[in-house]
Amino acid sequence: MATLITGGAGFIGSCLASLLIDDGEKPVIFDLAPVRGPLAQRRGRFVFEPGNLAHLPVLMDCVERHGIDRIFHLGGMLSLPSESNHWGAFDANVVGTVNILEAARIKKMRQVVYGSTIATYSRDIPGDTIDDRTIQRPSSFYGVTKTFGELAGRWYHRRFGVDFRGVRLPSIVGPGAKTAHMSIYNAWAIEFAVKGLPYEINCSPETRCPALYYKDAAMALKSLSEADPSRLETRVYNIAGITPPYSAQELVDVVARRIPGARLSFRPDPVVVELLRELGSLRISDECARAEWGWRLSYPLEAMVEDFIGEFEKNRTHYL
Repeated sequence: MATLITGGAGFIGSCLASLLIDDGEKPVIFDLAPVRGPLAQRRGRFVFEPGNLAHLPVLMDCVERHGIDRIFHLGGMLSLPSESNHWGAFDANVVGTVNILEAARIKKMRQVVYGSTIATYSRDIPGDTIDDRTIQRPSSFYGVTKTFGELAGRWYHRRFGVDFRGVRLPSIVGPGAKTAHMSIYNAWAIEFAVKGLPYEINCSPETRCPALYYKDAAMALKSLSEADPSRLETRVYNIAGITPPYSAQELVDVVARRIPGARLSFRPDPVVVELLRELGSLRISDECARAEWGWRLSYPLEAMVEDFIGEFEKNRTHYL
């Protein structure tokens, strides 16, 4: 039996695929985008299936041909594209997720692991802490679609016994990101500096955005998948990321110390500033993930920047 990774050509999915390959698996990557980056060097050790999540027959054909019995569902449309193309986001994030859950139900798969987001939180939050029971009233359409995915997965678990598990990820930082979204500055501030290019950060210096290195994100997904089901009471878990959240200025300072002459400046975008303001002032608790399946952060800010630079320089030809 095989594992399917939707969105597997992205940097979280690619990193997760590499972890599974190292464990002796041959994962199936389902994505519209081609495989790039370091994973491309491992061709023959994974299967690439191009496809659209909204097309159930294509997805089911892939599942049938490869004997899929576990899905890591990371595919979908990100925050800023979802704001400008909500119908496309509906197809990718809502229809696509229902199709994944239907495939799991029909084929009686052993597990679905869902990549959700802290953007499911926004307004009407009591106090200053977000935990796994905090009310979810997202202001972005991306957050709306992800909240639906969480609730649909819980329903499939209750109604059909699908072993649905999920993590709410903060902004993911990693080399080679191509799609703009509201917190992409966390990655591009480092990447542009490594390339020797100027970069204008689209938020204010004091902005604090919960962020997580892509290697930590991939390991969180894998660890949750491997967790003892008898210990999983929460089912969908917050991941706080680097705590406390660093400011955009602190990121610039760390990059500048590591890359003298980095040309980073600020040009705030009011839309991005508003979307980020709601989350940046709140503390995210991931105590349930720590207690129920042993989640631990491996890359704080300086370690993240250092490893990012090393990864980019080692695989520069794949990221340009």
